[in-house]
Amino acid sequence: MSTLFWVGIVIHIFLCLFLILLILLQNDKMGGLAGLGGMTSQSAFSTAGAATFVQKLTRVVGIIYLVLVFALGYMTIQEDRSVKATSSLKQSAEQSATAAPQIPATAIPAAPAAEVPAAELPAAQ
Repeated sequence: MSTLFWVGIVIHIFLCLFLILLILLQNDKMGGLAGLGGMTSQSAFSTAGAATFVQKLTRVVGIIYLVLVFALGYMTIQEDRSVKATSSLKQSAEQSATAAPQIPATAIPAAPAAEVPAAELPAAQ
């Protein structure tokens, strides 16, 4: 794997931990799904207040996280394709190197039959 892939993995782990921290810092009063317990549906789904800095930062980090996940997945697929192509080329090269070269029968002209005079043939006894 390339160096860029491993740098992406390190950033991915950092973003995972940072996103967990940001989510734990969120205020759970009337925010997200935590407010659905005893509230009416009208107040639960209303936009009660402006988003705080932590909420905006969580949204941005979440988007960066998703983009990085897709990029790492794409890089992995491309690496797998190149490995498969390389291994298939090696296998075909090994098969062609180990197989004896075949010469087509039509490429070799037939040798003319040598005529031996009957006098030179040994007599059958």
